[in-house]
Amino acid sequence: MKNKLLVTVIVPAIEMEYDVYIPNNKMIGTIKQYIITSIIELSHNTFTKPLNEVCMIDRDRQVEYDNSMYVKDTGIKNGTKLLIM
Repeated sequence: MKNKLLVTVIVPAIEMEYDVYIPNNKMIGTIKQYIITSIIELSHNTFTKPLNEVCMIDRDRQVEYDNSMYVKDTGIKNGTKLLIM
């Protein structure tokens, strides 16, 4: 599990949060797509925002992540809380 990070994904729009393992060698855009797909399934289609309108923000550092960055270059670490807005 050296290449995976355990983060908490918080989705205020549906008042839910999920603990998710994400690989640190993938791009934020890819991770965001995986997360959004999972949220849609887990929320039984309650979350309906399109991928291009969703932003991923580090809750504590208040940083919005660019889709073209690699996770390993963002400062995301185990325990990071990510907001999906």
